[in-house]
Amino acid sequence: MIHFLKQPLVQFLIGGALLYGALAAFGPRENEGDNSYLVVVDDPVLLTYLQYQDKAFDIVQARQLLSSLDAVGRARLEAEYIRDEIMVREAVALGLDQNDDVIRQRLIQKMDFIFQGFGEEKGDVSNADIEAYYTSNSSRYQQPAQATFTHIFFNGRDRGPDEAKRDAETCLVQLNKDQVPFEQAGQYGDRFFFLRNYIERSDRLVADHFGPDMATQIFAADASPAWTGPFLSKYGYHLVMMRGKQPAQTIALEAVVSQVIADMERDRLDAARLAAYQRAADNYTVVLQAPTELEAQ
Repeated sequence: MIHFLKQPLVQFLIGGALLYGALAAFGPRENEGDNSYLVVVDDPVLLTYLQYQDKAFDIVQARQLLSSLDAVGRARLEAEYIRDEIMVREAVALGLDQNDDVIRQRLIQKMDFIFQGFGEEKGDVSNADIEAYYTSNSSRYQQPAQATFTHIFFNGRDRGPDEAKRDAETCLVQLNKDQVPFEQAGQYGDRFFFLRNYIERSDRLVADHFGPDMATQIFAADASPAWTGPFLSKYGYHLVMMRGKQPAQTIALEAVVSQVIADMERDRLDAARLAAYQRAADNYTVVLQAPTELEAQ
């Protein structure tokens, strides 16, 4: 029992409980003019509370949910808010919010939410606005380049890099001499770590599997029934038969118009949040001290 009471966490909780008891017994609660003990519950408060509970920060959705509550549901929501609000105020009164990074992050998140509210009112979006946004952000709405190919792998780690390259060069001659088709690639070489056949795979995935240098070489190859290579990846050497490829292309506006509108709205809210922050930041003076040399531990 004595060992248990010596634990730092237990001592902290006991100390906090004693401090809380002292505040409860001797604190100036009789002062009815102290607004710190006034809890006002109205629709704006509950709307904000709902958004933080759901972590959705969607005012329209919050309004729909609040308006759909019956008397019992609203009373339950009000009771939950009142409990949470009192718990927070008591924690602040005990100083539990000091030097707590979790609370700091929550405060930052709340201010970010408030700043975003400055751009909450939506304006009318014209077709011209949508087209202009789509044109200036066309890189967001692209179908990536794709390729369909197979490959034969020669493991540079198991065979050694020099032997792997020689084996690949020898096999390349034999493959083209025998006109080995796409479907028989699995009968040659070593087992690869990812796929043997790549059917309409994006340039990003190919780069992830083979590395950017080899991906560039693959997408530069022409579709042909002949085998090409050897191509060097970080794993070894590869012989490739390219069956077909499609370059990157911009998706038509009609196919992504809903995404474009959503992106416009998100960018608008981001801009409003940044502008609100900047207005607040303009009131502060920031002094940057020169770095000091830290002592070696």
